[in-house]
Amino acid sequence: MNQRITAATAAAPATRLRAALVAAAAITFAAALALTGGTAAQAHDELLGSSPEPGQVFDTAPTEISLEFSNDIIEVGTAVVVVDHHGEEIEVGDPVIAGATVTASLPTDLSGEYQARWRAVSSDGHPIEGTIDFGVGADATGTWAEGAPHDDAASDEADGDHADGEHADADGDHAEDTAASGPDGWAVAGFVVGGLGVIALIVAVIVNARRKSAGPGVGKGPDAGNGSDAGNGPTA
Repeated sequence: MNQRITAATAAAPATRLRAALVAAAAITFAAALALTGGTAAQAHDELLGSSPEPGQVFDTAPTEISLEFSNDIIEVGTAVVVVDHHGEEIEVGDPVIAGATVTASLPTDLSGEYQARWRAVSSDGHPIEGTIDFGVGADATGTWAEGAPHDDAASDEADGDHADGEHADADGDHAEDTAASGPDGWAVAGFVVGGLGVIALIVAVIVNARRKSAGPGVGKGPDAGNGSDAGNGPTA
């Protein structure tokens, strides 16, 4: 009897040890499973590469934008937008999704600085997004910076043209004023006629003065000098 109690008492610690080992193994497995699941949930898909590459400059416009992701992309919610340096959207094709690759066609008349703005929904349903700057043409730098909108730029240009037009009109008005302030033909003719009239008056005054100084008989015919004799008839 005592031997059985002693054997049971000796076996109890071994049983508790096995139970503790099994529980520890279960806890370790559960923790590892939780950590693995959490890491997988946090490892969202990402962009691996693109064409154009960030900052790339092309001599001529590329035909499309291509985005390569780390996993398949969900079509719903995926979009590609391209803006010019005015911040205005240019027309691009709808995104085409083929597994982990997304493409969108581009127009052929691109020139200047552009920014591609993409948004994709990864395989776990998590949305991701980003931007890619690129340039087209000899003067492009591949760095996008938003400038004034097209309307403001056109307004500035119109203001410049308006100012040039006003300047031209002012020059024209000045020329007209200068021409109007110059000698008038009728005024010149009036001055000439008036001058001739004054000269004629002076001549008439001089002639009249000479006649008076020469005596009353000057200029009255060949008999004008015999007036004194006419009054002396023959004496008786």
